[in-house]
Amino acid sequence: MRFRDVTGGAQLYGFPPPQLLPRLRWLGADYSALLARDLGQGLLRQAPGTRLRAVRCESDPMVRTVGVDHAGVPRAQDVSFALEVLLLDEAGRSWRLRGRWTYTGRELGTPQARVNHYWELFTVDRV
Repeated sequence: MRFRDVTGGAQLYGFPPPQLLPRLRWLGADYSALLARDLGQGLLRQAPGTRLRAVRCESDPMVRTVGVDHAGVPRAQDVSFALEVLLLDEAGRSWRLRGRWTYTGRELGTPQARVNHYWELFTVDRV
């Protein structure tokens, strides 16, 4: 899948359509745009002037239910994405990052719901 994203022109590739991943509804209707936005904001905090060019999901996301309530409803889930990220730094140099982006959802479906995320960087290459 390829499409233009609202994160300033970043291209998104390889993300399964949201309708095929009903267990990710807690991330919203367009989870890949959310991921690109969150990732782009994190990169900008680390290095002002960074521009996210493309994000490719390298495999199906891994969804893990880590908690259910007394009725068996999932209230805690983690989802991890293996990603290839292409970006330009503030000097205009191109970089490829490979890593894993993870969302953790807790108290899902309740007023106390919270979602956090983190990035694990595996490789960095100048391209």
